[in-house]
Amino acid sequence: MTNPLVRFRPITAPVLFVCTAVGALVLAGVATLTLLPLLVAGAVLLAWAGLTILLAWAGIEGMAALERWFENDRRFQR
Repeated sequence: MTNPLVRFRPITAPVLFVCTAVGALVLAGVATLTLLPLLVAGAVLLAWAGLTILLAWAGIEGMAALERWFENDRRFQR
């Protein structure tokens, strides 16, 4: 039967804690560098979708203004 408590020699415990802290910092840095491009890509995608909607709305408004101009200008009425 094994002992459930893990025991370290007194000199290895601080080394283990330092290695754990360094590993946590490395993992946090890697996670940040991994997620940063995804966040930037999401922001670019949202900006592109917003610009597409804005340009579509402007195109519809422009066509409506052109239609009003065709209806009211005497050159186009017969």
